[in-house]
Amino acid sequence: MVEGGIMRNQTSEELSDYRLVGDKTAKQIFLKQVAVVEADFTKRHEAYDGPCVRLDFADKVDDIEKESERLHGYVRQEDVKSLKFDDLDKYGDKTRFEIVDDSVDMDTIIVNGRRQTQEVGHTVTYVCKRGHKISVFVPSEVYEERFKKEEVKEEVVKTKKKEDK
Repeated sequence: MVEGGIMRNQTSEELSDYRLVGDKTAKQIFLKQVAVVEADFTKRHEAYDGPCVRLDFADKVDDIEKESERLHGYVRQEDVKSLKFDDLDKYGDKTRFEIVDDSVDMDTIIVNGRRQTQEVGHTVTYVCKRGHKISVFVPSEVYEERFKKEEVKEEVVKTKKKEDK
C-alpha cells in the first residue's frame, strides 16, 4: 500500500518498459569489469588500452540498439543488457602497443641531512594502433627485469645473424 494511494501490480506491457531506480545499466556493469582487468594490468606495471575497450563497447551498444529498433520499433533494454563482452585481456596484449617515450623518474631523499635524487623507476609511454597514449610507471627493479632482458635477446639475435653471414 502506498501512502495516500492505491498500489496495483503492473501489467506485462508496463513491465517491459519498467526500470528499477538504482538498477545497474549495461555500461555500469561493463565499466566495473574493465576496472577490474585494468587494475590487474596496473599492478603488473603493464599497458592496458582502456580507451579502445570503451570505444569498442560503445560501437557494440550502438549496433545492438539499431538492430533492436529495427526489430521492435524501439530500443529494448533487455537487448542492451544481454551484451557480452568476452575477452578483455586482449586489450593488454603487447602487440597492440609501440613504445614512444621512456623517461626516468627521480625522487628526492635525505641522506645524512643532505638531499639527494634517486632513480625510483621509469615512465614508459605507449601508443596503441588508434593513437591513444598510455603511460605506465614501472619501478626500477621491474624495468631492469623486463627491458634489459629484451635488449640482451636482441643483441644475441644480432650477433647470431652476423655469425651466419
